[in-house]
Amino acid sequence: MDEKELRLTETPSTDASPTDPQKKKKAAIALISLAVVAVIAVICALLVREYIVTTYIVDGESMAPTLDGGVTGRTDDGDTLLLNMLGSPERGDIVVFTYDWNGVTPHALVKRVIALPGDRVKISDGKLFLNGELLDEPYLKEDMDHFYDGFSVTVPDGHFFAMGDNRNNSTDSRAIGCVPQDKLIGVCFLIASDDGKLRIPK
Repeated sequence: MDEKELRLTETPSTDASPTDPQKKKKAAIALISLAVVAVIAVICALLVREYIVTTYIVDGESMAPTLDGGVTGRTDDGDTLLLNMLGSPERGDIVVFTYDWNGVTPHALVKRVIALPGDRVKISDGKLFLNGELLDEPYLKEDMDHFYDGFSVTVPDGHFFAMGDNRNNSTDSRAIGCVPQDKLIGVCFLIASDDGKLRIPK
């Protein structure tokens, strides 16, 4: 067999490993992909924060014992509420709304929804009646005093009636009237205590 035939029978090289430029290109593409994913994640988080979920730190004792309003004089050590800004209030929900009528400086209040449009609320002998039925309220701090005995109202369209669980130390719909739906900031779906513990609102 001559030299020419030997060359023809040699096995061709199968080394297909990427060159350095190819490796650098793949690494660059991977980094760009990660950057794009990170940017999208940040944008999504901002959109959620702006339009879907927000937070509110409880300050004060109007919702005690359900919510901890922290130490008097501080505004950053109470329970933190996670609010669904797209939620519609239902009876029993804990909500945060903006109180800006009756000539007051606008500020947020946290209360419990008691009644919805068309419901009739009545207070008699320190008891709360909804549509003629005594309302069972195991979340109350104490029995309501008789200051509002005789109070009654039918909730108008586009409003809800809200009260604090600490009935004897709460400025709520008994005093400020029914709350317009468009003043709702959000419905609470999760409570974070100052010690980091989480719980579902009841």
